[in-house]
Amino acid sequence: MQKSKAISTFIAVLLCMTCSNPSHAAERPALPVIVDTDMESDVDDIGAMAMVHALADSSEIDLLGVMVCAKNPWSTLCADRINTYFNRAQLPLGQLKKAGVNRESAYAQKISEAFPGNLKSADEAPDAIELYRKLLAAGEDKSIVILTIGYTTNLRDLLGSPADQHSNLNGKALVEQKVKLWICMGGQFPEGREANIRWDTEASAEAISAWPTEIIFAGWETGNMKTGAKLRDLPQDSPVRRAYEHFGRIPHKSWDQVAVLYTARGLENGPSADFWELSEPGAMIINPANGRNTWKADPKGNQRHLIQKASNEEIAQEINSLMMHAPKSQN
Repeated sequence: MQKSKAISTFIAVLLCMTCSNPSHAAERPALPVIVDTDMESDVDDIGAMAMVHALADSSEIDLLGVMVCAKNPWSTLCADRINTYFNRAQLPLGQLKKAGVNRESAYAQKISEAFPGNLKSADEAPDAIELYRKLLAAGEDKSIVILTIGYTTNLRDLLGSPADQHSNLNGKALVEQKVKLWICMGGQFPEGREANIRWDTEASAEAISAWPTEIIFAGWETGNMKTGAKLRDLPQDSPVRRAYEHFGRIPHKSWDQVAVLYTARGLENGPSADFWELSEPGAMIINPANGRNTWKADPKGNQRHLIQKASNEEIAQEINSLMMHAPKSQN
């Protein structure tokens, strides 16, 4: 009798815990997201992609595809290895085919050579612009969020793309029809000279000024908390751990990770919405000579930037939890 009562009590406690700690996935439908990454110069792209796959595994986002906005050929292969590790070897993966930024990487080639993947060469990956058009054309109107954690080169080229077999709309019209929001890790507010904006200044100025839907910037100042201190606890065969070890900074800053967290859990009163507030509407103004940006308030503007409200520690705790995510097969 006492044993039966104890079992009943235990079940009741479990039910109570389940009710008081609902999963993020149960709260909102999965958000369709395309991620655009440079995957080369800094390692926060790796941490961000670990988060992206964790959020896809928990059905908080519907990961439609990944684009690479850098010309370093190892960047695309590295992204392929990360996707493969998280059991998404067949995830659509696009490569910048036109002119763009080509920077060295402390980890991209090493990860590409050490881990299995779906591609033998970046040349095998489809053109990012054609893949963008294909994914957008297949989506519901005003439904897709584009998250950039790298240069804006692909988006500039997307806006200038002509009609094709996927859609009879030009790039700008297709974006206006299908994209709900562009979340851009870029800029510094109220002013500064941040890498994702300045490395391809021309593309940044053109894409941001011509973009037809809302843009929300996660500026440099929002990602200064350090994360990843426990990455060495991940298995040796984790490319996330290995990339950070090759980069040589554990823990490290979290610029791209903040943009990912906001995308999945900050929008529309999401579970982490109180970590930030949005600025007044306005526009990012980019100096074409040096890539420096300033902010101009404009009540008719379609751009805003994040203003941090929560502590670095509170945001870092959530980022760390997602960065430590293991592939489903290893859970």
